Amino acid sequence: MRTYRAEVCLDERAGHAEGPLWDDVLGELLWVDLNAGLVRRATWAAPRLSVVYTYRLGEAVGAVVPCADLADGWIVASEFGFARLLTDGSVHRLAEPERGHAGRTRMNDGAADPRGRFWAGSMAHDRTPGMGSLYRLDGEHVVRVLADVTISNGLAWRSPNEFFYIDTPTQRVDLVTVDGDLVHRETAFRIDPALGAPDGMAIDAEGALWVALWGGSAVMRFSQRGEVLARVDVAATQVSSCCFGGEGLTTLFITTSQEGFTSAQAAADLHAGKLFAVDTEIPGLPADRFRPVAAKEKTL
Repeated sequence: MRTYRAEVCLDERAGHAEGPLWDDVLGELLWVDLNAGLVRRATWAAPRLSVVYTYRLGEAVGAVVPCADLADGWIVASEFGFARLLTDGSVHRLAEPERGHAGRTRMNDGAADPRGRFWAGSMAHDRTPGMGSLYRLDGEHVVRVLADVTISNGLAWRSPNEFFYIDTPTQRVDLVTVDGDLVHRETAFRIDPALGAPDGMAIDAEGALWVALWGGSAVMRFSQRGEVLARVDVAATQVSSCCFGGEGLTTLFITTSQEGFTSAQAAADLHAGKLFAVDTEIPGLPADRFRPVAAKEKTL
């Protein structure tokens, strides 16, 4: 098993950094500070990130993906559903399937698929089992693909109709196949709880999965059958997600969190909430972009 060590590439500490994504058109890293409602953009000149803009949404934001047309901005998994964020900072609601839960739930991780649709899931604030869902935004239409989810997290596509999916408390990476309205979900592999809880993930050009391990101070590379291929050590306990970016897409960017920490825990875990990077020499895949259709919107 190969071992890497990630290094801090941005000293600023987020409360709960999540959802990193490399925009290969702009040459920027995107990520969110979830509970603070921030979407952040940064340029990369190894070994450091330089923040170029921060958008303040005024509500929780779980994930961000760029639109195919730069003029359309980004689609975000906003607190209760989906919204469009424009470059001027304005936010326009598209759909809010979670608003009916009286604030008990919020949106979490998400990603676009090869067909240009945005998938994102939800979870209960108190992590009540089965309160979450996985949704797909296709133009102006929202479809609930999976119900009875607890903490909807990582997504990585194997083909336009197949994706790997993480519902964190299951300690599994599942393979989901979608054929029209039919959805088949099966276990791809399980992750030993001693390694940490699976959170966000990325897929590389060889088809291997890099899984962030919450509570495990690491990202681990697994084959699609679950063999451990590599480990990236991270000097923060709560590792939330990762993505490939930079020149040649060989840099793995890693987000971490200090969510739920006491002041003493935050002081002891000095790098919690910072971003990390490591050169893996293994290229990732370009992030898919959202291809929107004209949709009814309401300005926040």
